[in-house]
Amino acid sequence: MLRRGQGYGIKGPTWRQGRNHRPPARPRDAKAAARKLTKRLRKHAAGDPELLRIAAQLRRCDRRHRCLHPACPQCGRAVQRLMVRIIARFHKAHAELGPWRVLSIILPARPGDAAIAFDRSWEGYAALLQQAGLTRGVFGLDLSFNEDDRRALDKADRFEPHACVHLYGLAPAVDVEAAAPKLKRLVPATDAVRRPVRSTPFDGDLAAVAYSFKSDFARRQTIQQDKPGRANPVRNTRDRPLTVEQQIRTVRALDRAGLNGRIMLLGLSMKVIA
Repeated sequence: MLRRGQGYGIKGPTWRQGRNHRPPARPRDAKAAARKLTKRLRKHAAGDPELLRIAAQLRRCDRRHRCLHPACPQCGRAVQRLMVRIIARFHKAHAELGPWRVLSIILPARPGDAAIAFDRSWEGYAALLQQAGLTRGVFGLDLSFNEDDRRALDKADRFEPHACVHLYGLAPAVDVEAAAPKLKRLVPATDAVRRPVRSTPFDGDLAAVAYSFKSDFARRQTIQQDKPGRANPVRNTRDRPLTVEQQIRTVRALDRAGLNGRIMLLGLSMKVIA
């Protein structure tokens, strides 16, 4: 579908995203992001043939020859738009499946594990969902770099910075409600992740679908903030752009995962009908 050019234009369903309810990236925004990423990879490749190969592949992406690389901002945007369109049509065509819920799960980072492996995370989350009894759903794997910026605390009381691959997507409400108690027992809270399992009703807002397959990742910092009416500062998070080192790690991980490596269809399959 991507080779035929679908998903790259501005037609089709749209949504608002983020805390500021911004519109999704336009084609020119994705093209500018691709140029910036290519320039950064070439600058920091230091003769690394893998990064130079990826940079060359991203640089050649245009209307006549789509690169189909998972780190490409243009192709990543196209995948997201295709998935939003497909899932929106699926929900409309299968109302008999009942209401759906948004489900988010964050498995704890393993100490000393610095590698980002989407394939291993995919297998871990698939096994977890199966163990909890979920049999149908559409999910995506998201990535963040988590940092503890609560500077008022001693270093020993702050968690170590780490990369985090977490699951986000949609499943039938009846299945999620039945599986949620077991998921919360299987995935306990930690200091780094206070609520590893979250579930909210899906109201049809396509932003929830788009978030499952977003291609821009963030550095998520845990902070302390003063809040009116509260005697002590409260815990909160804020997003910051990735550092150069984090972005290069992300690109390498995406390259290993492949274009479909972050998509999880549970009890469903996708077919292209001519």
